[in-house]
Amino acid sequence: MISLGAMLVFCLALEFVARLVLEIRERRLTQLHGGMFALLRLIPLVNDIVPLPENRREPLENEFVKLHEEGHASLRHGILRNLAKVALLLLAVWLLAFLFASRGLSLIEAILWLHLAAIPVRIVFHLYCWHQEYEADRYAFDKLGKKKAKAAMRDLAECEIPYTKLFAVVYREHPTVVIRSLKILNKEIKPESN
Repeated sequence: MISLGAMLVFCLALEFVARLVLEIRERRLTQLHGGMFALLRLIPLVNDIVPLPENRREPLENEFVKLHEEGHASLRHGILRNLAKVALLLLAVWLLAFLFASRGLSLIEAILWLHLAAIPVRIVFHLYCWHQEYEADRYAFDKLGKKKAKAAMRDLAECEIPYTKLFAVVYREHPTVVIRSLKILNKEIKPESN
């Protein structure tokens, strides 16, 4: 019978390989250099805190962005997102206590199991956040119309670092402009330089 320690090592190795494949795939598809952060994203636990830069430069404040943020406020996305974070934090504390106390794992082992359990939960949370972004985009789109929304999306795409959908769903709470434009405009908006 396989011990929990051996299973933990196998799962962490599997995570490392999966993240390595994801990083290589991303570099090939986007032709962007990963740098030091790409290497840090491969290390379990460290990848939970390594930031993923989203923008090349800060996007300009425009009418679409203002209405998008107004949409978040009117739909109470901030409150809902914070409630989801609190619920996930409570679930994490419970799981950590369960693993530490009833399974007799060391604190390090319990934290590593929590890290592994959090991977699919984090992806589901990202998809929930993406849904909120789509709702805020729809709010702004309905107020501005297609022409202004398309121009604003193009401006946002110029500022954003392009990521593939799979990479973005693993690491980002915000969908990329390409994904957002497909959702509200049924058209892929990319930077004009591409």
